[in-house]
Amino acid sequence: MSDGTLFTDLKERKLIRTIVPRGLVRSLKLDVKLADPSDAQQLYEREFPLRKYPTFVGPHDEWTLTEAMAIDYYLIHLSSDKEAVRQLLGPEGDFKTRADILRWESLSNSDFLNEVCEVFFPLIGVKPYNATEFKVARENVDTIVSLYEKRLKKQQYLVCDDHETLADLISAAAFSLGFISFFDETWRSKHPEVTRWFNRVIKSRFFEGEFESFKMCETEMQPIK
Repeated sequence: MSDGTLFTDLKERKLIRTIVPRGLVRSLKLDVKLADPSDAQQLYEREFPLRKYPTFVGPHDEWTLTEAMAIDYYLIHLSSDKEAVRQLLGPEGDFKTRADILRWESLSNSDFLNEVCEVFFPLIGVKPYNATEFKVARENVDTIVSLYEKRLKKQQYLVCDDHETLADLISAAAFSLGFISFFDETWRSKHPEVTRWFNRVIKSRFFEGEFESFKMCETEMQPIK
């Protein structure tokens, strides 16, 4: 019997928060079905009235789970690969490491991704361009990026120097939106640590099927005015 169904944007694959859970299901060889909401519209609309994803439905539709970080955590614990669980979440009982992983997960999944979206949306016309708001969002992105640069000058990954954790996966997924739109060649030359880290993390086995054809932007996109 399947361990459940992960609803994700299988058809368009544009939503940043769905990247990590898809990769986890594939790389950890979980017995979890990947489904697009359009393939089970009635179930999806009944169980998830906010119509956001990723979302998860347990066996026999007996329980549901929302919020990407919670889903990532649950999926990892479905794995029988105990070493992978330890690598991604930190050693059991090592509360300092686990808290640090959660810190970077939360920063990237909320504050950072939200600010990146405030820059990205005017670039593609989803949100009207406002010069003041756009400038503030760019400054906020730069401030948060500086925290990553500071950490990555000291070590290869965000928490553990010798391997990626869930913090790196969630952060890299968020950074990917910037790298396809406004983290251009000039930006990358000024942020070598983040760029090296990103290129390393997207090759992680836990991103199976997600970044094989990924291409960074050459020049920064401009707002649609």
